[in-house]
Amino acid sequence: MVRLKNRYLLLEISWKDGKLDESYNDNVLLQALRDSVALNFGDFGLGSNLSSLQVKYYSPYTDVGIVRCATAEHERVVAALALMTDVRQRPAAVRVLRVAGTLATCKEAAVARSAEKLLRTRLGRQHQANAEQLHQQVSALEL
Repeated sequence: MVRLKNRYLLLEISWKDGKLDESYNDNVLLQALRDSVALNFGDFGLGSNLSSLQVKYYSPYTDVGIVRCATAEHERVVAALALMTDVRQRPAAVRVLRVAGTLATCKEAAVARSAEKLLRTRLGRQHQANAEQLHQQVSALEL
């Protein structure tokens, strides 16, 4: 039996309007990523990525996320992320910060990046509590 090998991509989304929108979650980001792969690489690119492509974590407060993809397809996914110009008709730029072979190393980088961004971001009390809760979820990701 052959083991499926994955890569984990740590990404950061820079919203052009600079507003916080809590309605953007893992599913919205995954659909936008699938749309970008289909647009840039066609049905073949989408079909080869469909089984392994998954958003493991995304925080709308820090705009940091973790995406899992197949090892053979990670360059195509990185290109699709770089070519994304909007997420659900909201202008954005996506930057891949790190490519890791395990979820543990990607998670460490995500925790550090999220903590850094939470310190720099001034949020209201309710938003701060929600952000802290999401920050703890990245630490609880199953390996």
